[in-house]
Parts: sequence; C-alpha cells; structure tokens
Amino acid sequence: MKNEFVATQNVTTFNDACAELESPASLIGPSIGMVTGQAGRGKSEAAKHYAAQTEAIYLPPLNVRTPTMILREITFELCNVKPGRSDTCLAMIGEEMGKQRRLIIIDEADLLTMQVLEMLRNVNERFSCPILLIGEQELKGKIASRRRLASRIRRRVEFAPLSQPDIALFFRKALDLKPASEVISEIHRYAAGDWRPVLSVAIEIERALRASGLEEASLDLVREIIKERKN
Repeated sequence: MKNEFVATQNVTTFNDACAELESPASLIGPSIGMVTGQAGRGKSEAAKHYAAQTEAIYLPPLNVRTPTMILREITFELCNVKPGRSDTCLAMIGEEMGKQRRLIIIDEADLLTMQVLEMLRNVNERFSCPILLIGEQELKGKIASRRRLASRIRRRVEFAPLSQPDIALFFRKALDLKPASEVISEIHRYAAGDWRPVLSVAIEIERALRASGLEEASLDLVREIIKERKN
C-alpha cells in the first residue's frame, strides 16, 4: 500500500480555512479558527499535511498541557529552543511573529483547560498570531461557554463523515484498485464515516489479493473481511 494523502472535500475546506487565517486580511477582525468532528474523520492528518506543505506550526496531541508547556512548544517550533520561563517564550513568539506571521495549529484542543484556551486567546490578540484549534464536539461547548472566546472565532469547520467517493479515491491512489460500486458501498456502511476502518479493510484486502494472485476485490471477499473484523 502506498502512503498517499487523499484530498477530500473536508481537506479542501480545511485548507481554505487555514489560508484565510494566514492571510493579511485576518489582521482585520478575529484570527482564531475551530475545526471539529468525530474522531477518525481525518482532522489530524489534514493538519499535519497542511503544516508539512506550508510554514504553519502543528502541535500534536498531548493529554496534559499547561500554559507554559504550550508556550514552550510554540517557541520550539518557531525558534528551535524551549525557554524555561513563560515571559521569555512570549517575547520570542512576539519577535518571530513580527518577522513572519505563521499559523499555529493545535490538535485535540478539546482536552485543553479553559486557562490554556484563554492564554491562547491572549497570544492571538497580543501578537496578531493566527491560531487554529482542532477537536471533537466537546470543543464547541468549551468555546461557547466563554463569550470572549466564541466572539473571536473567525472560521468554523465541521468535518463531515467520509463519502463513497472519498473511499474510491483512497483505493485508487493507495492500492491502484478501482473496486466496484457495491464494494465501495459495503465498505462505506461498515466504516460509518470513519477513516480507520477503511484503512484496516484496505490492509486486509491487499493481503488477500497478494495471497490469491487476484487483481480485483470482490464483494464476497470484502464481506468476509468485514465479518471477521466484527467477530
């Protein structure tokens, strides 16, 4: 299986939101964005891919995060150093953002405390630093609970469940396969909007085709794989 990134409609919308936050136009008005959606819909992969293709900063998930830890992570991505003091971090962030505005993408922001979210709001306001928060549905409630946070959200993006065309594109790019529509439909029902079951089934399909010497995945084969995975 090839390591191929699939540019779905969710990804296109995500990229558009990031570009808007990075744009000089976001110096007028708020410059914080929020991306939400159930786990497994590709939010993190979209964020990592965008950061790899641009100057954006991506902070991966970490269950325990204090304001100082977040500031040190941001400073490290900007300056390749991790100062021990928050005020030093803030000074360096301000200096670097003055040279070049860079989008800061923070994954699993729904797990952040309100103290950390408020600190990020302060960083955004003080340094005109665009920030994108990514999380599951709980993030919406946290943001809505603080008017001074909610009023500063410039873009809201909701990751929709993956579609049958998304699955077909993935199989074409990653496995050079063009499964029949009924096969795609079967996988789509099983996945229930989540990318992870699709990937698991694709791995099993690739293994089965390699073992059998066949070149196409039949509906019976896919149903058998799904049945085994459910047991």
